Amino acid sequence: MNQGLLKSMVAAYALSIAATTAVGQTAAPGALAATPGVAPEAGDSGGLAEIVVTAQKREENLMDVGITVNVATKLQLQNAGVSDIHQLANVVPSLTVTSNFDAIPQFSIRGLVFTSNQLSASPTVSTYIDEASLPYSAMTGGAFLDLERVEVLKGPQGTLFGNNATGGSINFIAAKPTNYLSTGFTATTDRFGQFTGEGYVSGPITDTLKARLAVSTTQGGDWQHTYTPGPYLESGAANKGAVRLLLDWHPSDKLKVSLNLNANYDDSNPVQFQFAGSRPEGGPGSSIVVPPYGSSETYPLPPRDDRAADFTYPGAISDTFLQSVLRADYDLNDALTLTSLTNFARLRSSIDRQGDGTRINILELRHDGTIQTYGEEVRLTGDLKDIGVHFITGLNYSHDTVDERAPYTYNHFSIFSPGFVTDSRSNFTSETTAGFANAEWNATKQITLLAGARYTVNHQTDSYCLLSGAPAVSAFFGGLANAYRFVYSGLGPTDAYQVGTCSTVGPAPEYLPYAFGQGSTDHNVSWRAGANYHVAPDLMLYALVSRGYKAGAYAYTTAVIASEVGKVKQEQVTSYEGGVKYALGSMFTVSAAGFYYDYVNKQAFTNTPAPLVGSVESLINIPGSKAYGFDAEATLVPVRGLTLHGAITNTRTKITEPGQLTLDGFGQPLNYLGHSFAYAPKWSAIFDTEYRTPLFDGIDGLIGASSYYDSEESADLSNEAIYDIPSHVTFDARIGLTAGAGWTATAWVRNIANKYYFNDISYTGDSFVRTTGRPRNFGITFTYRFGRQGNARSLRSDPS
Repeated sequence: MNQGLLKSMVAAYALSIAATTAVGQTAAPGALAATPGVAPEAGDSGGLAEIVVTAQKREENLMDVGITVNVATKLQLQNAGVSDIHQLANVVPSLTVTSNFDAIPQFSIRGLVFTSNQLSASPTVSTYIDEASLPYSAMTGGAFLDLERVEVLKGPQGTLFGNNATGGSINFIAAKPTNYLSTGFTATTDRFGQFTGEGYVSGPITDTLKARLAVSTTQGGDWQHTYTPGPYLESGAANKGAVRLLLDWHPSDKLKVSLNLNANYDDSNPVQFQFAGSRPEGGPGSSIVVPPYGSSETYPLPPRDDRAADFTYPGAISDTFLQSVLRADYDLNDALTLTSLTNFARLRSSIDRQGDGTRINILELRHDGTIQTYGEEVRLTGDLKDIGVHFITGLNYSHDTVDERAPYTYNHFSIFSPGFVTDSRSNFTSETTAGFANAEWNATKQITLLAGARYTVNHQTDSYCLLSGAPAVSAFFGGLANAYRFVYSGLGPTDAYQVGTCSTVGPAPEYLPYAFGQGSTDHNVSWRAGANYHVAPDLMLYALVSRGYKAGAYAYTTAVIASEVGKVKQEQVTSYEGGVKYALGSMFTVSAAGFYYDYVNKQAFTNTPAPLVGSVESLINIPGSKAYGFDAEATLVPVRGLTLHGAITNTRTKITEPGQLTLDGFGQPLNYLGHSFAYAPKWSAIFDTEYRTPLFDGIDGLIGASSYYDSEESADLSNEAIYDIPSHVTFDARIGLTAGAGWTATAWVRNIANKYYFNDISYTGDSFVRTTGRPRNFGITFTYRFGRQGNARSLRSDPS
């Protein structure tokens, strides 16, 4: 779809929603006047509402699910200012969301993460919208439109969710069409002039067909600026929008068909890197001097200010995403349901930004790509109440194609001539077929036993070429190849390295230009077994053992020599988890779990030695590693109107068998034994409190505060000091009014203390850069809902 057309659709849908809202406000007395506002939310009686989740592909009370699940409702996301995937960690402890230097999201749960700079990287945390897969992290940009809740499952989820869920899974649950006309909008503006608007209209079209249309847009908001003498530049403005159409068709009591159409675009400025230090590839003193700014070795470090970042141009993102999901549920009888889920998604992505955080403009990074994925799942669900058995069994198929290109321009790089360009290109395909079964048996009134398995076959192909586009590129790689030929093979020079050929130096003895191409097939069986013991109706103990796999992977990097490309084995994790869940009426809930992960062949990018070059980046398997710790979460309503919520996670990670991990990022020997994983803070915690009380007739006041804490962590397996990310804690506050007539107005402040912090550190060549958090921000949010709310199913959630 053309981006201009998509933007026009978003604007048109926004106008239609505004018009529908206006019509609803002036409806005839006999139409909707009987329910002119939003009915009280579930839980308004003074206690906590039941939270229903679909973590195991069926509806269950959260307190009856024998795994660790964090749920963030629509209201909680709004209160925390969570509007995109990078902010989700503010409401989910032990979840870390970072970005590589091409701005692709990377998810870590309990310290389990795969860091890579490629669109085709299979994550350790899988993502879904209403159970429809988003198999690559780059596809999650518009996931937060018009949500009912977000469910974050911790630990391997391979039995029900397949490969690439060794760390857990994130399922975005969209708000569904209602049985009555309902419409509303939310508008937010902040100190930087950014405006965010979201609206929806929902209701019946016929007796058997319901629809829900939602749209959002975010515009403006430059929040970063340069800090050294020179032209004053600003960046950070957003320009993005999303639209979703949901159709629910019930032609009979036995058949339900749902269609979910999603589209979004993002033409925003990328977040600018902040300069963090220099280490020229050519060694000390080799950095290029560019008057009047000097070199990376003399460049001034920024002040401790999240806004400070030097750059020469704001860069650009250009992403377009389309998805269609068709689901059909047919009740064969009272106990058996047949479900078909068909998913097609396509992302076209491009990012262009400066990679060094200075005015020198050492390096320009560009990454273009297209992801196309198709998936089909057919499953049979049974609820055999007479014998106390619930089961799910089915087949799953998916096919993905990923094309990507990364032309990097080295304007003032220590080891290249000005304007040197490397142009990495690849085509990756993945075809996966799986069969799965999972069953739960109520052995007694108190004990439930569960077991499941999934057999997966994954076939992958990959082709790679580092294309030479200029004589200087051919001369550099040709010179390196000729040095190899002379030193190691006794051969004379070759002139095979020409413009238009692949530049990677091939294997011995000829060391000729190398283009990579390979196919492979992996098999695995993921499984789980466990037991839930209800000591009392409101107290459950559980234990679970499970095994999951992350698919084998091909490296995508700027490959100087042939050994940098190739495939690594699939990684395996065995998880042991035990926990407790307790509810004291509707006033108090608490859950806690301990976990231990045993990892085999964990995948990681690292540096390996290369003759005459020093070290090069390679994808390897770490033979042995482990992670262990505990989670705890509690919610308390001590008095009517006051809600306290907190959660904490402790995670310890350790490499037990380093294998090929022998060098640091610069080719120096390093012992990795005992090192922690990247982006694995030992402690993370969140806290939120809110008090609501009546002020006037039909109007309540609210006041709330929240905080988020992460302990110190490292951005690299080497655990070197330059990659240290200090601990940080942020505090937010809000105050507002909410009316029975359906509106809420809230004033908020985030990062009250203006705490300086950053989320990641990367070495982009010649310089280290980091991505800072957001500075103090304040603003106003206004929400209006018209129509009956219906049956709220989650804590302080509004499904309309």
